[in-house]
Amino acid sequence: MQVTPTSNTPQVPGTLGLGPNSGSRIHASLNNPPQGDTVLDRIFRQNVSTPNMLTVLLGRSNDPTEKYPGDITVGEILQGLENITNQPRVPVTALPAPDAANQHWQVLLDEDGIIGPNGQPIQVQSGVKSTQNRNQLTAMFDTGFSFPQVPQYVIHMSTFPSPCFFSASSSSSSSSFIY
Repeated sequence: MQVTPTSNTPQVPGTLGLGPNSGSRIHASLNNPPQGDTVLDRIFRQNVSTPNMLTVLLGRSNDPTEKYPGDITVGEILQGLENITNQPRVPVTALPAPDAANQHWQVLLDEDGIIGPNGQPIQVQSGVKSTQNRNQLTAMFDTGFSFPQVPQYVIHMSTFPSPCFFSASSSSSSSSFIY
């Protein structure tokens, strides 16, 4: 959606988060009142007949005039993709209590889930301490974050011509970011 700013709807810098109340620092800092509810929780509460689902179709476009190549839906499925509801569901993984405030939409990749430029799987070891199978990476879905977070050796095995990276650590994991 693209909205032209007006005096009634001025342009405001920032990112609109689409996560649940459980991961919202704003909601928690206000002691969890309804006024601090996230956008997603408010939408679901406003119309209780709306299915509680969020879909994200990640798009890549070689068309420089296509400003928004992906799609996000709340409570509905894009036309032509309805069969997604018949596919196996992948459980969302939850962070342990000390890191729960940093929760994102995340799932475990299959073993051999990253394929290198030579068509062969890149062998990985998860840096997430709570992962039971260390050969499965945790994939985090954050549509408002533009830096892929992967182990540094994956960056070096990638097709990026000269990747630049920086590292970050938390109590449960460490990541390298490509930029």
